[in-house]
Amino acid sequence: MMNPDQPELGEAVPLQTWLLGEIQKQVPVQQNGQQLSIIRKTTVAYAVAKLLRRAITSTPLSVAKISIDNFVVRTKKQHDNSELLPTSSVANILGVDMISERLSLTIIEPSHVNNMLDEGEEGGTGRAIEVCISPSQLLESSSSAFEQIDEKTICHLFGVMLYQLYSNLDPTSQESLLGADPIQNNSEQLGDDYDGAREPARKKAATTTYSALHDVKTPPSITMLVQNLVESKCDHPLNPQNICTSLKEACDDLHLLLHEPSRFMFTRKQLECGGSVQLKFRQNRLYGREKEMSLLSDAFNRVSAGGNEAFFIGGFSGSGKTRLVETVMTLVEISGGYVIKLKFDQVKGRPLLELISAFNELCSLIRKKKSPQELQIIVDQLTESVGSDLSMLGRLLPNVYSLLPRGQLKQSREQGGNRMNFQSVCFILRQFMRVVSSKSHPVMLFLDDLQWSDSTVLDVIHDILSEETDARCFFVGSYRSNEVSSEHAIFGLMKDLETSKVTTQKLILDGIKIEDVNTLISDALCAFPRTTRRLST
Repeated sequence: MMNPDQPELGEAVPLQTWLLGEIQKQVPVQQNGQQLSIIRKTTVAYAVAKLLRRAITSTPLSVAKISIDNFVVRTKKQHDNSELLPTSSVANILGVDMISERLSLTIIEPSHVNNMLDEGEEGGTGRAIEVCISPSQLLESSSSAFEQIDEKTICHLFGVMLYQLYSNLDPTSQESLLGADPIQNNSEQLGDDYDGAREPARKKAATTTYSALHDVKTPPSITMLVQNLVESKCDHPLNPQNICTSLKEACDDLHLLLHEPSRFMFTRKQLECGGSVQLKFRQNRLYGREKEMSLLSDAFNRVSAGGNEAFFIGGFSGSGKTRLVETVMTLVEISGGYVIKLKFDQVKGRPLLELISAFNELCSLIRKKKSPQELQIIVDQLTESVGSDLSMLGRLLPNVYSLLPRGQLKQSREQGGNRMNFQSVCFILRQFMRVVSSKSHPVMLFLDDLQWSDSTVLDVIHDILSEETDARCFFVGSYRSNEVSSEHAIFGLMKDLETSKVTTQKLILDGIKIEDVNTLISDALCAFPRTTRRLST
């Protein structure tokens, strides 16, 4: 019986033999079956690239070692889980071994094929590939002395391997593909026409490569990668900006293909619409703000655990302050919390009334989320907390009446009310927040364009947050940093909160980095990031 802590070794099949088996599986060719075969081949290609990267860090490589004959594919044995896992499954591949170096790569989490491949739908997430490289337990060493070759040559030879892997053809018959210049030997006869003859020869080689891969319906992204690798050794490549001269770049490209095949591998029909290319933007991704999103999420988690916290976000207009906060709003709502959002307006000029109105909307949110029994508990707690000032609470937040039973509602409205001053407003709101916010239902208060608020609003915020109770209030305020001076009341609020020992953070959003712009362009064009860099600078 196999030790569950040890990875399954499986059945070792020479890569050449495995490839022949793949060709047989594609007859007759079906859309789903062909895509599965391409995913399997890409899994093997990624494993080979990772093995080559590891090999060049320890021992020099020769030309002979970078060939299909030097690799073995390990697959699940036919009798293992035969009813549950068909031999054509992507998860059937356990790993790849490199014979000459006795290196073994194991796929730790071969996971699954995405929904698009399994069900014929688009938008799957692909394979969650993780690998582990160790000395092979199945191979004997076959090392010998040789001269080291440079990484460009290794990339070129790896491109030749990929050509054979995807085209099902023997690349040795394609002299130009192997790096030889088909007119190099005739240079003396050509004389001055030598340089002019090179360009058509290179175009012919590229056309030959593309047509062979296109004939077997290889995705354009893979065809491009093969050509970029093959041309890495050329002195005058057809597309010098896109040549792939490092194994790291090749690994990154192949990993991207596996991780998101619906975007980077099988996208042609999705992108083409009426003869034009449609950009495929991600709807819910915020580029270049991963660190900031983490800071906000961590702050909310601390509030959920206990206490109040303030988070200030500054930046120019359009820097993504609001969009950043919206990513956390979803987390708050999923966790059962309440979100109050208010955007101040420079023209209206009544910020305190707008803030009170936002708290009034909170009553409606509570009404929607709570059962009648839970509402009665809140009403009892409010009655105990504000006492005779319950009618004052109703005047300040009229929607609170929707939480009260009919009899209590009539009695509360019939009670007379005293005239409210600013201190009364602060007291009522503070007591209200103490009751309605809790560990299971924290409240997030987001005030946008805080630079257009006034000192009374900021005083209310300080009064609520500095209250030492069991309330759970997460305050987030955003402001345009280029429209406030160092003496603005916002910074005074920050100091006052810190003095009151309220956890306070300040974050300034700068422009996103070129790498993040490149990721956005790469996603929109469904192209490898290395090929879109020149578009992002």
